[in-house]
Amino acid sequence: MKFIQNAIFYLHSNLRLKVTLGVVLPLLLILGVFTALEYQHQKAVLLENLSLLSSHSGKIIEDNLRQQMVKTDFAGMQQLLDSIGESEGFRRVDLIDTSGKIIFAPSGQGVGQQLDNHQPECQPCHRLPADERPSSIVVTTASGERVFRSMNPIENSSECTRCHSKSTRLIGLLLTDISTAPFESALNADLRENLMWSGLMILVVVLVVNLALSHFVLHRLEGFAGSIRALGHGRVPSPLPEDQPDEIGQLAGAFNTMARQVETRDRENTALSERLREQNARRGELLTRLITAQEDERQRVARELHDDLGQGLSGLALQVQVTQRLIESEPGRAMQQLRDVRRLITETTDRMYELIMALRPSALDDLGLAAALRAHVERCSNGSGVEFYIDAHQLPGRLPEDLETTLYRIFQESISNVVRHAQASRANITLVHKNGFFEGEIQDNGAGFDPHSVQLKGDQPRGLGLMGMHERVHQWGGSLQVHSRPGAGTKIVVHIPIPEVTND
Repeated sequence: MKFIQNAIFYLHSNLRLKVTLGVVLPLLLILGVFTALEYQHQKAVLLENLSLLSSHSGKIIEDNLRQQMVKTDFAGMQQLLDSIGESEGFRRVDLIDTSGKIIFAPSGQGVGQQLDNHQPECQPCHRLPADERPSSIVVTTASGERVFRSMNPIENSSECTRCHSKSTRLIGLLLTDISTAPFESALNADLRENLMWSGLMILVVVLVVNLALSHFVLHRLEGFAGSIRALGHGRVPSPLPEDQPDEIGQLAGAFNTMARQVETRDRENTALSERLREQNARRGELLTRLITAQEDERQRVARELHDDLGQGLSGLALQVQVTQRLIESEPGRAMQQLRDVRRLITETTDRMYELIMALRPSALDDLGLAAALRAHVERCSNGSGVEFYIDAHQLPGRLPEDLETTLYRIFQESISNVVRHAQASRANITLVHKNGFFEGEIQDNGAGFDPHSVQLKGDQPRGLGLMGMHERVHQWGGSLQVHSRPGAGTKIVVHIPIPEVTND
C-alpha cells in the first residue's frame, strides 16, 4: 500500500514521468490496436491461403484417386495415400465412404474405423445445418494439435457407375488435415518481430521525448523555478532568456516584466518607507517642538500677565489710595491722580487686548478669515517695513469654523515668516473659494530659501513652522506647496476641499 502511495506521489511530483506516460500510453494503445488488427489480418490471410492450398491439394489428390479408382487399382490408391502421408504437412489423408467408414488411409492406419459425428473435433461443422457447413475449418484434434481440416466430397460420375449406383450423388469423402503449426509458428514469429520493433520504437520515442522535454521544457522550467524561489526570498532574479518565441518564451517575457515591476515597486516601497520614517520622525519632532512652544507661550503669557497686568493693577491700586487721601485736602491734586489712573487703565486694557488678540482674535469668530487676517497684518506691518495686500473678493462668505481656524493659523505662520525671515518689502495674500475648494496663496519678494533643506531638517523656526503648516493641511485632506529659491522670493499655495460652506 505504501509503495502504491509513493508511486502515486512520485507520479504527481514528476513532470518528466507525466509527459513520458502521456506519450507512451497512447502510443502503446495505438501500436497494440494496430498490432492486433495486423495479426488478425495476417491470420485471416493465412487461413485463406491454407484453404486455397487445401483445396488445390484435395483436388489433385481427388483426381489421382479417381484415376486409380477408374482403373480399379486399389494398390495404386494406397501407394498414393502412403506417399502423401509421408509429407510433414499432412497429418491425415482419409478416404471415407458415405456411411462414415474409413476405407483408405496412409499406411492403412484407421482403415475400417467408423467416424462419429458427435466427436468434439467434428462438432464445429456438424452442429451446423448441412447447407451452412464450411468445406474447411481449423479444429483441434484429440491429441491437442491444431489442424486445418478440409472435406472434399467425391461426386459420382459416369466412370464410377460400374461400381456405384447412378442414383447416388456422392460416392465418398476425402478428408485432409494439414498441420497449422508451421504457419502459426511463422505468424507468431512475425508477431514477435512486430512487438520487438514496436518496443524498440517506443524506447526510441521515450528517449527522444525525454531529450526534447529536457532541452525545450524542463531545463527552462528549472530556470523559472530558481527565479521564482529567488523572488520569493526577496532577491532580484536574473532575467530569463526570451530567445524562443514559444509559450515558455512568452511566459519568460511576462515573468521578466513582472520581476522588473516587483523590483520597481520594491524600490518605491523602500523609498516610501524611508519617507514615512522621515515623516514620522518629523512629526515626532514637530510634536515635541509644539509642546515646547506651547509651554513657552504659556510662560510668555504668564510673564506678561505678571509684568504688565500685575504691575499695572498694583499701580492702579496705589493711585486709588493716594487719590482717596487727597480728595478732601487737595482736590486739584486728586483730579490729577484720577487722570493718571484713567491713563493706566487705558494702557492696561490695550496690553490685555493685544494679549487676547495674540491668543485668538475675536475678528475670526465675528467677521471671518479675511477680516481676521487684515487685522493681523495691520498689527504685524507696524515697524516691520513690509506692506501686505489682501485680495479676498473671491471669498464671498464664511467657511466652516474649524477650517477658518486652520487657515488662519497657516497664514499667521506664513505672515510671521515673511516678517521675521523673508527680508521682503511686499507680500500679496489671495483667498479664493471656487468649485468646492479653498485656494489660498501668499507671495513675497524677499530673499527666498531652499524649501527641501528647511523641510527635511526642521531644526529652524521656519522649518518647524512649515512642518506644522503641512500637518494642518493634511488633516483636511489638502495640499500645501512651497515655491522658493534663494534670491527669488517665496510663494506658498494652499489647496483644501471644503466639506460645507456656511454663508452669513
